[in-house]
Amino acid sequence: MSQPVTIELGEGGAHDARALRHAFGCFTTGVTVITTVGEDGRRVGLTANSFTSVSLDPPLALVCVDLNSRSLPTLDAAGRFTVNVLHADQQLMARQFVQKDGDRFAGIETETWGTGVPILPDCMANFECVTHQVFDAGDHRVYVGRVVKLRYDPDHEPLVYLQGRFRKVHVEE
Repeated sequence: MSQPVTIELGEGGAHDARALRHAFGCFTTGVTVITTVGEDGRRVGLTANSFTSVSLDPPLALVCVDLNSRSLPTLDAAGRFTVNVLHADQQLMARQFVQKDGDRFAGIETETWGTGVPILPDCMANFECVTHQVFDAGDHRVYVGRVVKLRYDPDHEPLVYLQGRFRKVHVEE
């Protein structure tokens, strides 16, 4: 059995980024696909696990996107996005939206609601948002969205991410 790792983090980049990644990886997260649409009508989507509720009144949620993401300019310009929360049977969809090349929406029929952003089918939850606030924090851009419409189906098991791998949660009935 391995021993816990303790590292003092210094100012700037004077810390072990890999150890930090491993420590953050000990926190189980849900898996989402963030979708939006560009001014030219091109659909954009990316898998993300940095999603959380912020406020119930007003209804706010946030997502964090790596500053190196090719989706960033479209997300910035769109002013709207959807968070699609995946369930355990949607692991292939999560992988599809990580692809570097090709159409990430290939073979997936989407619907649209009021904002015109693609909504992925059969998810555990969908949160249609208009951008409320955007700011950079370290190597990520934080998008806070005001939820304008949602759908949820709690009868699915969630798809989660832990220690660099997709996992399933066993829930006692």
